[in-house]
Amino acid sequence: MIKNSSFSLKGMLFSAIATFADNCLFTRVLNRKASRGPLFITWLPTYACNARCSFCSTHELAKANRHTLTQEEIQHIAHEIGKSNAVATGFTGGEVLLWPHLFDAIKTIKSYGKNVYIVSNGFTLGSKVDQLLEAGIDTVVVSVDSLKPGEHDQMRGLNGLMEKLRFAISLLKEKRGDSNKPLIKTTTVVSKKNIRDIGNIVTELRKIVDVVSIQPISTGYANGPHDMDEQAESEFMFRLKDEVEVRELWGRFLKNYPDFNTHYFRLFPDYWFKPQSLHTVPCWSPSVRLQISPNGEIIHCASNPKYGPVGNLKFTTLQEVWNSPEMRRQREEIRKVENHCVCWCQDVSFNAFLDSVPFVNRHPTF
Repeated sequence: MIKNSSFSLKGMLFSAIATFADNCLFTRVLNRKASRGPLFITWLPTYACNARCSFCSTHELAKANRHTLTQEEIQHIAHEIGKSNAVATGFTGGEVLLWPHLFDAIKTIKSYGKNVYIVSNGFTLGSKVDQLLEAGIDTVVVSVDSLKPGEHDQMRGLNGLMEKLRFAISLLKEKRGDSNKPLIKTTTVVSKKNIRDIGNIVTELRKIVDVVSIQPISTGYANGPHDMDEQAESEFMFRLKDEVEVRELWGRFLKNYPDFNTHYFRLFPDYWFKPQSLHTVPCWSPSVRLQISPNGEIIHCASNPKYGPVGNLKFTTLQEVWNSPEMRRQREEIRKVENHCVCWCQDVSFNAFLDSVPFVNRHPTF
């Protein structure tokens, strides 16, 4: 069993390196057809959600996007992912645990030996633990923005959420046993509401989950749920008058938690107060990832409205979308750093990492 697991991990690592190298050459340097497809896939199967987070526009997206996929189309997409060279597929939303086809899709992708994770608010997670274990999910990511139950529930717009979330984490840890699979990870959105308590939040979460991550509050995402109304902006987003205090608070946090003191995290204040300074950070999105929308449409960018769908998996294959004329047109503009946009959530930490690597961050090709 150990040998098989080790072999599987080695094979996955080799495949990931080969896919990245292929895309570096053919999508980043030459912008020609690439043979191996995306490295990461995000599947956003539903905008339906049982929460009403103050800083999220999911419910508005749900009203505007009512088209859904048939069971046959879902399985076609799942098999396309399974046959691809993508190293990881993430299901997010909306609340993915409300999507009735989730576990069938996961099982299909896992039958190819792929790595799969879900992102959930955790409200119904406790009732789905057995199904998640049976499906073989690799990682469960849950959102925690405050350790105070009342405050967290208010921020997420769902009474009783923190209590159910803590119960679900405890149950999942108990039932997975010594295998430590699935990995349990939390994500905390750092905002004006919780920045003064972020150190304590990280410390306490590390006592109950395997991995603790953070990402900056953001808004204005054209093709994703990161958006908010004016009232929410005033409650969660920082203003210019907050810059000195925020930079001081953030510097103190990074000093006390050195594992977060990396290029990506150090630039949080710049993202909030001087986003134009990050326009020169090259975006690798069209060379490494694709996002599947609830209606089967494919995008690679959730932030910039001018980068719309590059294909639809109801009518074509993943590889055809990866090499489509529209995908290559968008790549050409972005690889020349002519996009003039920036996003700084977790899925673009890859950009920051490469921007910090010597040679890569200085070579015009990259």
